[in-house]
Amino acid sequence: MTDMTTKRKSSEERRLEIANAAIKIIGEKGLRKFTTAQIAEEVGIKDGTIFRHFKNKREILSVVIDRIEEMLVARAFLPKGEPLERIESFLTSRIATVASNPALLSLLLSDQIAHAAGDMGQRRISSLRNRGREFLRTSLQQAVDNGDLPADTDVDSCVILINGMVLSILYAAKDQALEAPVPVVADRTWKTLLHMLKG
Repeated sequence: MTDMTTKRKSSEERRLEIANAAIKIIGEKGLRKFTTAQIAEEVGIKDGTIFRHFKNKREILSVVIDRIEEMLVARAFLPKGEPLERIESFLTSRIATVASNPALLSLLLSDQIAHAAGDMGQRRISSLRNRGREFLRTSLQQAVDNGDLPADTDVDSCVILINGMVLSILYAAKDQALEAPVPVVADRTWKTLLHMLKG
């Protein structure tokens, strides 16, 4: 791809490409490889072109966090439906999103990007992780209140179990250690966990 061809893209399209390239580079190779030269190579442009769309690397990181949030939140937080259905949808969409974008796993579990983006980046990444926990906590409590789960369910422990389930599936997928496709494993694991939760 030549620079002349890529100039036809809108600034918004180019910013998205640069953000996606940064996610891949940081997630797969680490923050030390997060250079304009690496981004330019990944996107197929000259590195000077990057600064037509971004003021500096910190601004790129801010858009990277926007992009991570967009990918993880888009389908995960359903406001309607039964609580257990909302949790299942949250799990399946979160697992599918990260499984199809493996670099996200490294970014979410590492504080590299948050530190590089400064205090605001740290707060935004923490807020994103906490938003998922709060969604699970609220949905689980509603399931208890509705009688879908036993009254003595330890909601906070369930949040940890569910998050652990997600991470375990994603790590196994990353290591190519699953015996079935990711969605099948996620569905079976959720049904097993739900059976245990219901007693």
